[in-house]
Amino acid sequence: MKRRGFAAGVAVLLVMMAAPPEAAAHTVWLEPVGTAGEYRVLFGGHEGKTEGYAAAKVGAVQAWDADGRAVDVRKTELPGAQGVRVSAAGAVLLAASFDNGYWSKGSDGKSRNVPMTELPGAVSGVQALKYHKFIAGWAARVAQPVGQAFEVTPVQARQPRAGEPMAVRVTIGGEPAAGIALAFGEEGRDAVTGPDGIATVKPRPGRNRLWAGQRVAVSDDPKTTQRSVEYSLVFDAR
Repeated sequence: MKRRGFAAGVAVLLVMMAAPPEAAAHTVWLEPVGTAGEYRVLFGGHEGKTEGYAAAKVGAVQAWDADGRAVDVRKTELPGAQGVRVSAAGAVLLAASFDNGYWSKGSDGKSRNVPMTELPGAVSGVQALKYHKFIAGWAARVAQPVGQAFEVTPVQARQPRAGEPMAVRVTIGGEPAAGIALAFGEEGRDAVTGPDGIATVKPRPGRNRLWAGQRVAVSDDPKTTQRSVEYSLVFDAR
């Protein structure tokens, strides 16, 4: 993706109100499996229903320990469309990206996983990008941005309590992003960020999956007419 095109999208993101979560397509998140430090990269839509995907869609996966030091991450491609398994022993924070590619709609109303330039008669298209963080433990590193293009970061480095306010900051290109909607599990509209990029939410008991995202019009890319960026922040509340 050209940096100039993304910068134009960022400018639109900062001024447009967020689309409701119901317009969101899919998100990606890490799910602990087996022994400590082992995860599956899951991909799915509403209500946590998962789908298969090509392992090549999983981008960089980073991890840090409680002292803020980088942790080695091992990615293993699973057979078929089962995706990717990740190993990051001792990590308190993991961050991942996922490129779901271009989805173009033809005149028949069906969407295909190709750019508009590869679908004769395409009427519209969406470039779908996903970002994610999994908080396995609470330390100072959790409240510090990791440099994702679209990012959600807790303001405080302490585990939240269920039902009590929790502040998070949304940044786009490292800058505070206003008007971005957040919701738990992609349902509803729990909060919207202010001018400082901060929104306050109230976590539910146990594991939480907080969604944020935006869909913007694109005019400088023949491959698509829209760019969709979605985020999932996963953490446990006491």
